Amino acid sequence: MSGFESVSVSSSGEQLAVRIYPSTSVIPAPVLVLCHGFCGIQNVVLPEFAFAFAQAGYNVITFDYRGFGESGGERGRLQTKMQIEDIHAVVNWVSQQPSFDTSRIGLWGTSLGGCHVITVGAQNPLVKCIISQTAFADGEILITSAMSIKEESKLFSTLNRMQEKKESSGRELFVPPLMVLDDEQSRVFFEKHQKFNPQLNTKIPFLTVREIINYKPVIMAMSVRQPVLVVAAEHDIVNPPDQAVRLYEALHAEKTIIMLEGAGHYDVYEGDTHFKVLRHQINWLGMYL
Repeated sequence: MSGFESVSVSSSGEQLAVRIYPSTSVIPAPVLVLCHGFCGIQNVVLPEFAFAFAQAGYNVITFDYRGFGESGGERGRLQTKMQIEDIHAVVNWVSQQPSFDTSRIGLWGTSLGGCHVITVGAQNPLVKCIISQTAFADGEILITSAMSIKEESKLFSTLNRMQEKKESSGRELFVPPLMVLDDEQSRVFFEKHQKFNPQLNTKIPFLTVREIINYKPVIMAMSVRQPVLVVAAEHDIVNPPDQAVRLYEALHAEKTIIMLEGAGHYDVYEGDTHFKVLRHQINWLGMYL
């Protein structure tokens, strides 16, 4: 028994692969939509969260973004605008399901998904609360802050040339995700999960770097009005904790921040840190969803 139901939801003409993890409650229960991170697929790490939240009394929805996992669309095409559209499509679909308590829809996002849920929450009044886990506030600062002026100039020059080539010829360079996420924490995580989930081997455009540089969810954070829980990891070298703190400080809504001491970016997905963060999140959801 899988423990979930598979359905399809349309987003801009493509079909999203969606899973419903039903609540253990016998009455219509609130809904929590889980949004994955950079190149993530719903078969990896999300089931552990989904089952825990369902056991706590929530209907849980996971999905693959367009171009990833089992969803339609061009393979590996990672654009923040498209992924935000996908989340809106899922939330809007959820709001039309009579078996859910659609007056209580929450968003949960991890890593890049933690950025998206801030953006969608600011835009979509159907969302009643938000959990943003190990996200970043400003993509340009994230990518360039440790670079010298010369290194930064070289990167932007390369990206500009690639963009010009794409516009003139329609051709662009596709690379493995680990050429963009080139830190040790990411390498260990991806290599571990790629063995059992070959869909993680999808290549992405190198111009995805430009997408991240131009993405500044901290700006949208100022427009969020729902309660927000921000989760940061002390030793996160992918999205350093100061980025999450910046996101938190930009929020004008009711807000809470949790700093996971001694934890790296991927520690939230397993072991003691995983169970610790789940307890925090379930307790928080009990107050706001």
